[in-house]
Amino acid sequence: MTEREKELRLQLALDAAGCAVWEVTITDGETLQGTITWSGDGAALLGLPPQPMVQALRHFLEHVHVEDRDRITQALQPDAAGDARQAFEFRVIWPDVTQHWLAVSARQFRAPRTQQMQLLGIVRDITATKQAELALVAHKEMAEMTLGSIGDGVLTTDPHGIIQSMNRVAEQLTGWRNADATGVSVDNVFRIVDELNDAAFENPILKCLRLEQTVTISNRSVLISRSGHHVAIEDTAAPIRDSAGRTRGAVIVFHDVSHERRLRHELSWQASHDALTGLINRREFEFQVAAALASAKAELDTHALLYLDLDQFKIVNDTCGHGAGDVLLQHLADLLQSHMRDSDVLARLGGDELGVLLLNCPARQALSLADKLREAIKDYRFVWEQNTFEVGVSIGLVTIDENSKSTSELLSAADQACYVAKEQGRNRVHFYQETDLVQAKRHGEILWISRLNDAFEKQRFQLFVQPIGSLNGGGGRHAEVLLRMQNDDDILVLPGAFIPAAERYDLMVSIDRWVIETVCQYLMTQHERAPPDIGATTVLSINLSGVSLNDDQLHDFILEQFARYKTPPSQICFEITETAAIANLNKAKLFMTRLQGLGVQFSLDDFGSGLSSFAYLKTLPVNFLKIDGLFVRDIATNNINRAMVSAINEVGHVMGIKTVAEYVETAEILAAVRAIGIDFAQGYAISPLQPLASYTA
Repeated sequence: MTEREKELRLQLALDAAGCAVWEVTITDGETLQGTITWSGDGAALLGLPPQPMVQALRHFLEHVHVEDRDRITQALQPDAAGDARQAFEFRVIWPDVTQHWLAVSARQFRAPRTQQMQLLGIVRDITATKQAELALVAHKEMAEMTLGSIGDGVLTTDPHGIIQSMNRVAEQLTGWRNADATGVSVDNVFRIVDELNDAAFENPILKCLRLEQTVTISNRSVLISRSGHHVAIEDTAAPIRDSAGRTRGAVIVFHDVSHERRLRHELSWQASHDALTGLINRREFEFQVAAALASAKAELDTHALLYLDLDQFKIVNDTCGHGAGDVLLQHLADLLQSHMRDSDVLARLGGDELGVLLLNCPARQALSLADKLREAIKDYRFVWEQNTFEVGVSIGLVTIDENSKSTSELLSAADQACYVAKEQGRNRVHFYQETDLVQAKRHGEILWISRLNDAFEKQRFQLFVQPIGSLNGGGGRHAEVLLRMQNDDDILVLPGAFIPAAERYDLMVSIDRWVIETVCQYLMTQHERAPPDIGATTVLSINLSGVSLNDDQLHDFILEQFARYKTPPSQICFEITETAAIANLNKAKLFMTRLQGLGVQFSLDDFGSGLSSFAYLKTLPVNFLKIDGLFVRDIATNNINRAMVSAINEVGHVMGIKTVAEYVETAEILAAVRAIGIDFAQGYAISPLQPLASYTA
């Protein structure tokens, strides 16, 4: 092979490797006085035209990145031994200001003829490789920074579950330093147990590697740190796979959920417990009664349900305030639990009502236990600020066996039995019996509960109005709003049939609120249809129950409806029975005074039915007196009733209060009340009822 052929073959090899040849000659040991001889491809590595070139070293260094010049100069210094291999990398700046990386692999030797030091080798462009390396380093650094800064713990292992790395949060939660944990089995570092019983869970990393799929741990998992500290965690373990799909390890991401889990437990406790006494509440108690009923039917067990209603509890509240009543309830809860078996369940069902579930307890034993609870409360003395109180309890008892029908019926039966115990003299235990005559009325009331709820759901309540006529030609238009309920046969049911049940089972407030909102909505519709001055003088009277009068939120509710439907307060008059007003005298007076300041009017209904009517009348800010219809209906034939009506009318006028006669059903009655000087009359002699929707205000 000729020399020419050898050179050609060498050039082809260099071209294939992307390399160029350079030769550095050092004169008199002075590096900067040396020269570099480049092959044509070598000049191209500097961004210059590709042609052979001889270049002074100092000119070459001008192409080198300023930060690499000293290092390159040092690398090109002649070696004393005269025979050394060199390999180094540096950056060059091309004329277009782009940066490129070059790698040198050369050997230093002394030229035979001139004895000058020379460096002969190859140079190649490694820019692409270097950029990839730098990108990889940057990516790794970014990954490490990300893992170090995220709020989750991250732990990785090899395919055998040997830890390879942990981030800062993982170190904090496990109590292991990354350096100590690396190379250790994950089972020794990451240990989790069930928070309920400390039973060990399978390690999620090992489970993930075994199943080769993502694994999520139980929401009851607790991590035990190296120091033994328990940390509530949630985590997910997933396999790490290569491009071929082979599992190369696993990663687990976990975080501390102690606060969230504690909050969840607190919310769960609050949802099922009474905050005052710490006892379970009605909702949770009903769940447990349902479970007892299920076991009675499936296992033929016998349980017992007690319904306790404290006697004389209201006296404590009225005498010493609700704070004393709260303390009494707490003491009684502790007292009752001290007399119960470990398996028994005590709950607070309402204000002063408690429930007891006696599991696996036959009727005879249940009666004995119930009587012990009654005796314990009877013997207890509650002392508050020099006041001593005796508090009794009425207890209703019902058995739970395979013949029991439903949870609601069990609770109703126990409640009914408790009611009978109260009716029979209080401070006693009554065993529920189907034949109780007293229960006939109670059962009827309970049936009304479903009907009332159905009426709300199916919108079966209807409002009617009966105009109230002025007997002296003034006073504007006035009408009373009357409630009716439509039954399944489309027959209108009068309030007297369902109001007692509604009041006893806490539905009266909802009914009153529905009436108030419906009337306000009706008035808004009327104002939209006609100019304001047409209906401005119309006053609609709405009946308020004693239960609603005792509702602390009623005032705010009324104001909300006025604002929502733009209702002029002057068009609303609330009718309150004399009995309800006297029973809630202080609240009634405050309620009436606050709303009167806005323009709302008040009417005292059924006035005259109480013996002390006139005494209370002085304290109540009313606009109208509605004289009890028992006196009015016989006024034309009964002189005593006529005298009573006349006296009420005269006292009302002296106090500046307008009077209204109810039950004016005939022309004779109308003539009699007109002769007495009554201001208004209401009854069929004035006008029959008509639907509110068709009444023009």
